[in-house]
Amino acid sequence: TERTLPLANLDNNIQRQDALIDEEGNARVWPPADVIIGNPPFLGSRYFAKEHGYDYVRKVHATYPDMPKMADFCVYWFRKAADHLSLCTADDIFAGRAGLVGTQNIRNNESRIGGLEHITSSGTIVDAVDNQPWSGEANVHVSIANWVKTTDALLLPVKRTLWSKVTAPLKKAKREKGRVSAKEYELQSRECREISSALSDQLDTASAVVIQANCNPKLCFVGQYPFNEGFMISPQEAAAIISLEPKSREVLFPYMIGRDLLQDGRPSRWIIDFGRRDLLDASSYAQCFTRVKELVMPTVIEKAALEQKATGKESTRWTRLAERWWQFRDYQPGTMAAISRVKRYIACSRVTKRPTFEFVSNDIHPDNALVVFPLEDDYSFGILHSFAHALWFTTKCSKLTERFRYTADTVFDTFPWPQSPTKKQIDAVAAAGREIRRIRTDALTKIKGGLRALYRTLELPGKSPLKDAHAALDAATLVAYGFSPKKDLLAQLLALNLEVSTKEKAGEKVTAPGVPPSYGDSANLITKDCIKP
Repeated sequence: TERTLPLANLDNNIQRQDALIDEEGNARVWPPADVIIGNPPFLGSRYFAKEHGYDYVRKVHATYPDMPKMADFCVYWFRKAADHLSLCTADDIFAGRAGLVGTQNIRNNESRIGGLEHITSSGTIVDAVDNQPWSGEANVHVSIANWVKTTDALLLPVKRTLWSKVTAPLKKAKREKGRVSAKEYELQSRECREISSALSDQLDTASAVVIQANCNPKLCFVGQYPFNEGFMISPQEAAAIISLEPKSREVLFPYMIGRDLLQDGRPSRWIIDFGRRDLLDASSYAQCFTRVKELVMPTVIEKAALEQKATGKESTRWTRLAERWWQFRDYQPGTMAAISRVKRYIACSRVTKRPTFEFVSNDIHPDNALVVFPLEDDYSFGILHSFAHALWFTTKCSKLTERFRYTADTVFDTFPWPQSPTKKQIDAVAAAGREIRRIRTDALTKIKGGLRALYRTLELPGKSPLKDAHAALDAATLVAYGFSPKKDLLAQLLALNLEVSTKEKAGEKVTAPGVPPSYGDSANLITKDCIKP
């Protein structure tokens, strides 16, 4: 005889209702709870309206007015659970406990602000998994947070437990098509005194603020987003069009994506870019216009018609795009104006495991897979490629599975640059950056796979000229900052961020990104090496 299962009455107590938008006085209100566990739905903020409709999105935003609009959908459950949970007290020490699994983005940026930072304002995270692959079929990484709704140290365990993913031993890992499955991993735990809202036991940098000198003028951009492959052509096709119609070179450009930067070392495609030209002006470039009319226009017009039919609205996103079908969906005028003012710009792949920077000729148009810095001097290259910036980047960025996503508002806009470097110190950072590029250029004549393959050699034991060059850059950068190599670098950067912000608020001058004005003529810091068409 089959035994009665525990909690056999669950079927009679499960309701299919909206768990976020409750209405007082009916069954949709969450019942009182001392313990809440859950696995809320995974959905990025970009797909919220597409999945549930704009009316529902507006209703949710009205119900949770303090929630950042770019927070992941699952974060609303974290917020709801934190507010609804009873309080853990000396009279009921087992109350006020919750554990939820969410997208790994719950520890980043707006999602972190909306959820875990709200939780830690009235509670304490006592056990967490910072990041692990989801055990199901979905190709996502998740984080788990278990917390107690109290800040009373007497009611909390002395030690917290933080779990992190490590790669499974190869002998145990399953292989899929010759590669180790990403699902094969092990979790290792460590005890720590505190777990921050970033699900980390490192220094909590949540108090870092935006430095106005870093974003005014803006110096960190993303590349263009054509959205349609019809704008893309091969280098051979571009050459043929230019030979037939030399004028077309005004709207034809080499186009670089993240893989080009890290693997190929040069643009693999060209792009037809009419910029902001109107229809008549664009049509004067006959060869390019005809191609775009044949390959882009039909798709845009069709999607506009389908969206009108589906929504019943005359004006939609796609109808607005159809009115300028020969232009990119996102031309990024700010990016293009910024790089037009320099002969070369610094670029980095927007999503990466290791931030690797390179100079790129301004004749090359960047894809939105690249982060673009319109800084052409060797000193700026050195600061951006230093360990100081890499540490700030990996701490403050958002994450995409195991990779890091460069987010301008949390990384670049908050990153403090050296405030009073001497001319000698600036020259030393610039020289160290040039030496890194010299070594890379020489090595890439012997190693296949581009910068990605080259930087993987840093993970191997043994001496390496590239390791030594980066160590020299890091040492020169610390001197320029006036930091101590014996103290916590992240703590020193955070302290400088707060110091610079305080000075700005007091109306004092601070040193912005780039070569400090005190340096004088910086022409000697602008060399010519870069990726060219």
